[in-house]
Amino acid sequence: MLNESGNKKIILCFGSSTTWGYDPVSGGIRFPEDVRWPSVMAHELGKDFQIIEEGFSGRSVLDHIPYNHPANGYQYLNELLEKVEFDFIIIWLGINDLFANRETSVKHIAEGIEKMISRIKFLKAKAHIIIVAPPQINEDFEEAYLYQSEIEKSKRFSQEYKRTASANSCLFLDAGKIVSNCSIDGVHLEKEQSIKFGRYMADFIKMSI
Repeated sequence: MLNESGNKKIILCFGSSTTWGYDPVSGGIRFPEDVRWPSVMAHELGKDFQIIEEGFSGRSVLDHIPYNHPANGYQYLNELLEKVEFDFIIIWLGINDLFANRETSVKHIAEGIEKMISRIKFLKAKAHIIIVAPPQINEDFEEAYLYQSEIEKSKRFSQEYKRTASANSCLFLDAGKIVSNCSIDGVHLEKEQSIKFGRYMADFIKMSI
């Protein structure tokens, strides 16, 4: 499937360590291409698509760091929008906001997602926007007892993001219905889950065209 100019469809994957390919089993070594979900998606979609992997460990929706930094989601997205062309953008963010500021509500994070959507629509009016609600934090990881508030908040991502996506005419995907975060650190996908999500995402894109 080519875009209007006859070129490959470009999909920008904008996220944090899960999009980057963080392997929780190895303690953070990057997954190889055949495991990272954006690359798996690219393989499944085939030659008519180009994937841009824009994952960064620690990236949040809100700008928690008080200077220019790729972990500041909205700030860095603004820079990307000025220099990158795409037909689809997949945004998978939110978990890191819960840890960056423990007082942050999921509703506030969803408002940050809405701010991103508004900026994308202003600069890339024809782009399809896909909002991914992160799976809830796994309750069985070793230090879960220290993060009960964050765990409970993470259960609300689906509801808040779905509402935000619907209100802004965006596509929505609840990752928690497809994959689960691991019990090693509670917030990352293991190998099999990453592959599974990439394959599912490819089918989702095909159905969305």
